[in-house]
Amino acid sequence: MTGLVDLSLAEMVGGLDDGAISSVDLVTAHLQAIAAANTVLNAVWDVDAEGALTAARESDARRGEGATLSELDGIPVALKDNIDVAGRPSTAGLGTSWVPTIDAAVTGRLREAGAIPIAKLAMHEAALGATSDNPHRGRVDNPAVPGHTPGGSSGGSAAAVAAGLVPLALGTDTLGSVRIPAAYCGVAGFKPSFDLLPMAGVTPLCWTLDHVGPLARSVFDLALSLPVLANVEAEPVDLSGLVLGWPAEVDNCEIEPAVQGVIDAALDRLRAGGVTIKQIKLGLGDLSLLRRAALLLIEAEGAVALEDVWRDHPEALSETLTAMLSYGRDAPASKYVKAYRRVEEAGELINAAFDEVDALILPTVPQTAFAADAAVPVNQADLTSLANYAGAPAVSLPVPGGGAPVGLQLVGGFYEDARLIGTALAVEDLLRR
Repeated sequence: MTGLVDLSLAEMVGGLDDGAISSVDLVTAHLQAIAAANTVLNAVWDVDAEGALTAARESDARRGEGATLSELDGIPVALKDNIDVAGRPSTAGLGTSWVPTIDAAVTGRLREAGAIPIAKLAMHEAALGATSDNPHRGRVDNPAVPGHTPGGSSGGSAAAVAAGLVPLALGTDTLGSVRIPAAYCGVAGFKPSFDLLPMAGVTPLCWTLDHVGPLARSVFDLALSLPVLANVEAEPVDLSGLVLGWPAEVDNCEIEPAVQGVIDAALDRLRAGGVTIKQIKLGLGDLSLLRRAALLLIEAEGAVALEDVWRDHPEALSETLTAMLSYGRDAPASKYVKAYRRVEEAGELINAAFDEVDALILPTVPQTAFAADAAVPVNQADLTSLANYAGAPAVSLPVPGGGAPVGLQLVGGFYEDARLIGTALAVEDLLRR
């Protein structure tokens, strides 16, 4: 039964549909996988075995009556621990917990479709960090590159999918926190357009930049989840004649040679497939300075978002998190406004680029996963954060290369999620041939 966890999400859906497997089989196999692997990975913080098996039996009964709710009916899923699941503890990565009485809106959408939440997943403290090395709950390991970071802040979500603990997970993304772990762990991650997925029931960090997004093993599997999560069906896209923009600013970002080599090879294959790669200058200036402006927004808004738990349970916040929130709280209003305007203007410039290209193409992260004890690269989120400034949809897909996982990122026009996923499907198909 444990071999079931090696199936793609699409294969699981097909197996359920043709009666080759049951939802109880799937849930049982994934619970066994969690029990076997999680002592090393530390990707899962809470498991609802009883609730999941009950829901699986109900799903199998619906299927037997020809009354399935969606393609995800009977599929086990897991959620980052800042996304509420009714009756299960939430921590948002802090040193305290609470038990919500209602589901987050995105959790509710999954349940209504028959998907089965089986676990809550590890994350960086307060979703404000790059490693998912949590001071309260320990470090998450990267199953694709053991001993290395899975990235943050949705590191548990990416690690769980990469290790076969669940076929589909949800994370949150403020400057790249879905796509960075996806790239490091060799899976696919999607940040939809701003507000396409509701944030109700998700512990906020930065209302201006926060998004919820799914992770799966492939873009094809991601696409199966989007009708349920976002009422989005992938739009078919022909690569021949497609124009993808390579931001000139990327060339000023220090990209690890191993990453650059894999990306260059992917670009060559796309050109051979009829895609035009056009260099464009977005006019953003120094990406690191821009990211620092965004970090001030996060620290200032995070200080407000977390003020109740900070006041009532100061011991639940590490010294590092407390220092960051204090900096944001105490920053002059004029400094915040200037940072906000800089981020807003950057978003306008990025969205304007889609007047001349179909999508942007660039590396997801400038480096592969780094050793767990190594310093965090300062430019880690410089490339993923562009889509957050613009509120634009962005997807990271794993690129075959033979070494440590590398992510290729596509960014689309605001609310052009269906077309972007269609483009990513076509790119994925070409690169896998």
